[in-house]
Amino acid sequence: MLFDVRNINNRFEQVVKMAWEIFQCKVGNGLIDINKEASMQLHFAYLLQNLIPTFIYENDESVDIQLEKTVFLNEKRPNEVDMFVIIKKGSNVYNIGIEMKCYKEFASSGGKRGAIDIFFKDVYVDIEKLENYKAENICQGTFLLVMNDMERLVYPEIKDGKFWDYDISNDFELNPKELITPIGGKEISIKITNKYKFKWTKSGNYYFLLL
Repeated sequence: MLFDVRNINNRFEQVVKMAWEIFQCKVGNGLIDINKEASMQLHFAYLLQNLIPTFIYENDESVDIQLEKTVFLNEKRPNEVDMFVIIKKGSNVYNIGIEMKCYKEFASSGGKRGAIDIFFKDVYVDIEKLENYKAENICQGTFLLVMNDMERLVYPEIKDGKFWDYDISNDFELNPKELITPIGGKEISIKITNKYKFKWTKSGNYYFLLL
């Protein structure tokens, strides 16, 4: 079955993916206007919230969505999770952490945003965060959702610039590594422990990634 009736955790991981596909279609066709990450969070949360009742199958099941939830890594370092999905089945709890990134070439004011290097680096920062959430059992499932409107970031003709150490281009395979390339004049230390393949999809003028 597309949606596993018996396992609510698997079921709602699939619901998150479904909401992401719906989000892409609506943004790509101009039904949702996204200016920055905050509006991305709100619109995606709205879509997911409206799907939840359809996939609750038993009386002891519930799902709650929290935005910008504070969690503590190493029991002391606070982090804000963009979206925190709490799935309950009886006394069992399964948490899904979702981080989001949005980059548009032009701001709503019409000016160019710049800081592409920071966007690239921040994608890797979020990958590391999500890995840490799982490692410390804050979340049992995780997703990184990214959107941008610049084809040359997804399908670059050349990879010129040190920020390509934080490669996010289509079909790039990220293997476990530690990254220390400075961005914006600041020292960096990011440790990636898992493997990822970047597969972008296009809808309208936008490109979308799920990791």
